[in-house]
Amino acid sequence: MSLPAAFLTAVERLIPAERRFDDPLSTLAFGTDASFYRLIPKLVVRVEAELEVVDLLKLASAHQVPVTFRAAGTSLSGQAISDSVLIVLGDNWNGREIRGQGSQIRLQPGVIGAQANAVLAPFQRKIGPDPASINACKIGGIVANNS
Repeated sequence: MSLPAAFLTAVERLIPAERRFDDPLSTLAFGTDASFYRLIPKLVVRVEAELEVVDLLKLASAHQVPVTFRAAGTSLSGQAISDSVLIVLGDNWNGREIRGQGSQIRLQPGVIGAQANAVLAPFQRKIGPDPASINACKIGGIVANNS
């Protein structure tokens, strides 16, 4: 099943061409994560701003197009792959804020788990989840997988 033409046209207006991928090599590359599963997405979109995510979700809902989010792609169970639209976090999702002398931390989904622990280390703290892929996985995936 292909994506609706009206959806694709709207995405083209929203996301610059250099952050949209539908060529066979790119979709094949994004068609796997750390698991042994493979689903080839019809479209890969790299998002750099919250408003882009909001607008993409509105478009997808309006056109009944399923989407999947991908942070680092370290899932061993296939959660970061799709045969529809794959939304990939760009490099602008790495904000972090320490609060209350390290008792709280606010993280954007692109922060690598080990980086979160490094900024908490001066307070003798770390995040609760401790996946084996902590040096590569991102907070978005950690939260999405309930690690």
